[in-house]
Amino acid sequence: MKSYRYRPLYYFLNILVPVVFMLGIVMWGIHSLIMGENTSFNKLLVYGSLLLLFFSLVGIHSPSQVKLDKEKIVLKALFVTHTFYWSNLTFCQIRVYEKVGKVYLRLGTKRIIGGRYWISSDINEFDDLWKELKKCSFSEHGYALSRGEQK
Repeated sequence: MKSYRYRPLYYFLNILVPVVFMLGIVMWGIHSLIMGENTSFNKLLVYGSLLLLFFSLVGIHSPSQVKLDKEKIVLKALFVTHTFYWSNLTFCQIRVYEKVGKVYLRLGTKRIIGGRYWISSDINEFDDLWKELKKCSFSEHGYALSRGEQK
């Protein structure tokens, strides 16, 4: 099973810093509510940030590691791991966005959380990962390729 990871500095700046920022917003909103600033904006900050934080951590929109072979794909971030077996997927969609240097990977199963991932071209051996994704998902399982921008 081939493993693809981000450099530690990239992972820290682009994945962990936004999570810490959201935690700060939640704490600031809770502090404001405790201090008596019971405005709709503060409630929106707390509830909205908690919701975004939950889906960022559990849904792992930006995985820190991708493992790929002919049988399955494993996406990891922080303490959460999502595993998809190619044979169980109902569809697989890959969109390439060259201008922002990212790939949107949508893996179709009957899951509420997970299945939608952004993989940056800054991941180690991105070109190899792209070729392996196309080979594993489309040629062997017959999924249609859907792209935002042609690569």
